[in-house]
Amino acid sequence: MISKIQIYAAAGLAFALGLVGIYWRGKSAGAEAERDEHMRRRVDAMKTAKEVRDEIWDDIDLADRAGRWVRSNDDKR
Repeated sequence: MISKIQIYAAAGLAFALGLVGIYWRGKSAGAEAERDEHMRRRVDAMKTAKEVRDEIWDDIDLADRAGRWVRSNDDKR
C-alpha cells in the first residue's frame, strides 16, 4: 500500500516539476523575445536618425536653416 502511495507521489512530483520547467522556459523565451524586439526597434531608430542627419548635412543651406531652430549640444539648459 505504501509503495503505491510513493509511486503516485513521485509521479505527481514529476508532473509538477515538469509544469514548473515548462512555465520557466516559456517565461525566459518571452523575455528574450521582448529584448530582441526592443533592440530591433532601437537599431531601426538609430538608422532612421542617421539617414535624416546625413540628408540634412548634405544640403548646406538646409543645415544652416536647421541650425537656427535646433538647440546645440553645448547648450545645457
